[in-house]
Amino acid sequence: MEDLSEFAVSHPDFCDPKAVRVPGHDRAPAIDGGRPFELSAESLSTYRVEAAKDPSTLPNMLKMGPEAVAFYVSFRLDPARWGIYVREGALRALKEEYHRIIWRDLGKYADRNVDDVAEKVETTLVLDYLLAHNRIHFLVDRAAAEWEIQTGAAKYSPYQAKWYNAPPKPVLNPEDVGNIEEALANLEAFRQYINPTYADGVAKLVEGRLDERNVNEWKAFFIGGRFAVEMANVLSRQPPGWKDFGKFLNRKTSVGATNYVRIQYSYNPEMLERGQVELSRRLSGGSAETPNLFKAEAPAFPNVYLL
Repeated sequence: MEDLSEFAVSHPDFCDPKAVRVPGHDRAPAIDGGRPFELSAESLSTYRVEAAKDPSTLPNMLKMGPEAVAFYVSFRLDPARWGIYVREGALRALKEEYHRIIWRDLGKYADRNVDDVAEKVETTLVLDYLLAHNRIHFLVDRAAAEWEIQTGAAKYSPYQAKWYNAPPKPVLNPEDVGNIEEALANLEAFRQYINPTYADGVAKLVEGRLDERNVNEWKAFFIGGRFAVEMANVLSRQPPGWKDFGKFLNRKTSVGATNYVRIQYSYNPEMLERGQVELSRRLSGGSAETPNLFKAEAPAFPNVYLL
């Protein structure tokens, strides 16, 4: 694949700003003033959200999903500043919502002040969600560019025009999801929350800071899947497409001795494969022979900017 920063110059027919859209937005958002954010372990562990809370964030997420907080700008639209943009005021609001959810369950198990730990946990969970989600938009964009170079025909803007705002309808199968790109983007982010290894890494942040019994409660919340259940409820309130990530999951319920209903999620490999194949087919223009774009070698992560 050629240098993506040169794509718009080399292939202007595939980069019409009137046809290419920013996922989740009717028009390209302003990105002036975006500051590069390095995705290093040190940057992620020391980053603190200093911006004032944007009170419109949560209502906007009910209308446009996580793109109210972070959005992907294509290399087709801005060769020099393309990448993922995170609005810090909105990030603050979403982080506070995560704090409310986590502390509603775990506040009683904090026998000592762990505000610094909570800051790291919540920031990590929010950023990982936003970046994983928007990375899928980048993968779709990049796969379309490769196919456009190979075929000489536009793929990305026709796909967006036909499918990105497809009217919602009852979803029985993966192929029925109108905006399947957003569903798979939310699924990619949610899969982290049901990954025991990821959850264990989050839970370990409180080790040595709380009494052992309370540490175990924090671990149970993340590793046992209770946090994933909370987040599934949050994501299910997003618009059609975004909320349909659940069509690629297995949902298991069990009732304990105290009539407590336990819910556990795991992703369904067969449904995920069908969803990926359907999105690839739509992006290619309908060819049944289209390769699954998610099977290609993973490219480097796009640049990230703070607004």
